[in-house]
Amino acid sequence: MDQSPFRVVLSPEYDEQLKKQVMATIKQAVEEARRQTGIDSPWLNSKHAIAKWLKVTDTTVTVLIKSGMPIHEMPEVNKIMGYKREITEWVLSQ
Repeated sequence: MDQSPFRVVLSPEYDEQLKKQVMATIKQAVEEARRQTGIDSPWLNSKHAIAKWLKVTDTTVTVLIKSGMPIHEMPEVNKIMGYKREITEWVLSQ
């Protein structure tokens, strides 16, 4: 039995069309992943998200908050939010 690899040869126009389709699919998947993760959002929607973004523990975030790190509290829904720019500026000023 012949074990040679299977090969498909496309004409240049089909080759270019396939490349464009693959790139469009990849771009769509990346955009969807970015949307689902909120990676482009300027907000961090929990103490844990702040900790993850800063690469520290939740306990460290609590200490940083007590030390003056800016956060936005929404007591009516028991939520803490962090604005990435404010946190970055505060960390750099320490």
